[in-house]
Amino acid sequence: MDWDVILDSSTYLTTILIGTLGIVSVLIHRDTEKWRRWFYILFFLVIIIKNATNITILAEKIYLGNDWIRLFCSILNTLVSTAINPLLTFYILSCCREKLHKTFLGKLILILWGASVISIVVGIMTNTFFPVSESNADLTEYFMLPIYLAVSITGLIVNLIAVIRRRKQLSKISFIVILCYLLVPFPVTILIMELMMLFDQEEIYLKQKEEIARQKASLYVLQMRPHFIYNTMTSIYYLIDQDKDKAQQVILNFTNYLRKNFTAIANESTVPFSEELEHAQAYLYIEKVRFDGKLFIEFDTPYNEFKIPPLTLQPIVENAVKHGVDPDLEPLHIIVHTRKIKKGVEVIVEDTGPGFNNTDNNEPHIALNNIRERLKMMCGGKLTVSARTGGGTVVSIFIPDSSS
Repeated sequence: MDWDVILDSSTYLTTILIGTLGIVSVLIHRDTEKWRRWFYILFFLVIIIKNATNITILAEKIYLGNDWIRLFCSILNTLVSTAINPLLTFYILSCCREKLHKTFLGKLILILWGASVISIVVGIMTNTFFPVSESNADLTEYFMLPIYLAVSITGLIVNLIAVIRRRKQLSKISFIVILCYLLVPFPVTILIMELMMLFDQEEIYLKQKEEIARQKASLYVLQMRPHFIYNTMTSIYYLIDQDKDKAQQVILNFTNYLRKNFTAIANESTVPFSEELEHAQAYLYIEKVRFDGKLFIEFDTPYNEFKIPPLTLQPIVENAVKHGVDPDLEPLHIIVHTRKIKKGVEVIVEDTGPGFNNTDNNEPHIALNNIRERLKMMCGGKLTVSARTGGGTVVSIFIPDSSS
């Protein structure tokens, strides 16, 4: 046995092993979307059958010498190979939330797939596809093989155009991986598909983390501190007799606060900073009435043309009020700044309270960690907490330009 045969055999066996591991990996990861599971299982199954027939053909040439076995394996190899193009089209369309049978691309690729299968079947029936033996006379008689190849190449080009046209709908990693798959030689494609599967798993994991963070934010809304609502309603009750205009303003702010809180549940993406600022202002103006003379607010927000995850600013100022207003301490001052900096924008919340307490029942950590996670996942932002010169706390939020 020469080295070329050994090398080919090793390549086929390695590819079968990788395909088998791919199927096992898909079956293990139960949280994979149903359509992705079927795509990877069918793709790896095609690869396994294709390489198993290649090994059989190789063995037939060396040991068996039976032309009909070689012909059967060659036909089976070609038939299963026709499924690769439509499978890839299915993957591209599914990533873009499109249906294979409802789009022009899907219908076109199915027609080309049908033409490929028909060319094989007709070629076999008329003996114009594969020669029975390699010594079999004039290969120009087998005109159905070039037709099959032309149809297959057309399908490849169609997929290439499709993935380029849909590049904005695909994630950057998916676009690059699919593009490489279409352009590199076939033996390498199995490794590329394994990479695609790993990237898909990572994407699913990140989406799950984002959903968990979103649910935490929703839970935060649903678990608003009851005493804040009671105290606000009590303040309104007494203000009605003392200052009706102020009572009306508190009711308006409280209504706005509640509306912003509950609409935040439905928001799965970033919102304009102006909306988040209104939410924080509504909350602070209510607390300012409650803590008359003990809470002072200042807003310096000249730059607000950017977006931010919902329930980001309001929980920070609420945390400052909760841990900073104390009858035995000096009045609390809260200052909210925004400024444009290199590569993004910064939101700064300063307070003159007692400072960040690392042992305060872990509550500030839970709220701030939730905000930090959502900032990172939803817009690539960062949150930092530091001590303020002269006492108090500074919470800084950085939002990169790419997310605005």
